[in-house]
Amino acid sequence: MSLDETKLLTIAIEAGALISTFAAIVAGIIMYRVKKHFGTGILAVGFKSISIGVLFIAGGILLDSVQSFMGLSGMDEISSMLLLVKDTLFVIGTYIIVIGSKKTGDNLENLTK
Repeated sequence: MSLDETKLLTIAIEAGALISTFAAIVAGIIMYRVKKHFGTGILAVGFKSISIGVLFIAGGILLDSVQSFMGLSGMDEISSMLLLVKDTLFVIGTYIIVIGSKKTGDNLENLTK
């Protein structure tokens, strides 16, 4: 039984995407569970909001690997729908991370004034 190079490359890419997904989920959970309050607890609150964005991006990575599998299987209709959902998850996740980081930075800056 031999695999052609395209299928082998696809399997390697999907494996990398799944590993990235699990790493992002673990990172999001760890960030969300931060309980130590440094000073006023600004970092703990910031980590919790940012972790939600990380989880959205993890969902996008997972859909990306599913989409590449669907595209290889010839299911283009489903693949294009997954592209829309994936991109939406990436945009929402990135927005949450940027806004959470900005708010945390602003709160830390106000604390030092």
